[in-house]
Amino acid sequence: MSAPTDTTAAASGLTLASATSSLATLANETLQGLWRQVTDALQVKAVLLDALPALIDQYGSAAATLAADWYDDYRATADISGRFLAIPAEVGDRGADELVGWGISPLFSAEPDVEAAKTRIEGGLQRRIANVARDTVIDSAIADPAAEGWQRVGVGSCAFCQMLIARGSVYSEKTADFGSHDHCHCSAVPAFGGQPRPVKPYQPTSRRITDADRARVRKYLRTH
Repeated sequence: MSAPTDTTAAASGLTLASATSSLATLANETLQGLWRQVTDALQVKAVLLDALPALIDQYGSAAATLAADWYDDYRATADISGRFLAIPAEVGDRGADELVGWGISPLFSAEPDVEAAKTRIEGGLQRRIANVARDTVIDSAIADPAAEGWQRVGVGSCAFCQMLIARGSVYSEKTADFGSHDHCHCSAVPAFGGQPRPVKPYQPTSRRITDADRARVRKYLRTH
């Protein structure tokens, strides 16, 4: 079970996540064309080191604009008083070189695994684009005088996300990062004062959660 939510807020956040996912899909479609142009691991590395920063910048910038527009529309729909315009996050250095190094490592094993490398690179690209959209909402919610912070919403497709959503926490500090993983489709939404919380705290009583799941979430919560 996941935490109870304000249906309107949660649905709006999932709409943003879906739109951001579409941008990541477009970026990965471009990447597929590049994969077809290379024949060995060293070529793959060279092409990705050149292409990934540009893809992250292009589609990350689009994600920032998309999220900023979403924030302003969401704020207006909720009839929040006061004037405020969302702040698009800067793409900056999103660790493209590190993604390449980790992503293509299966190509240098005794039995090169091209599909494993593709999955790593595509997931890492999706995560970085989505994080720009999340950062836009998070930064805006922290700066917006009418917001008390931000919350995590999503469908909870994995135990990690389910437990973070179920906490129903409102984060108001810049040091609180959005814990995400490759192919994660959770989103951040603002928590406005005087409005129903997008996610209400929920204490699960009967869920199949492994010790590894608990340990991973405890580690995340200790560091954020």
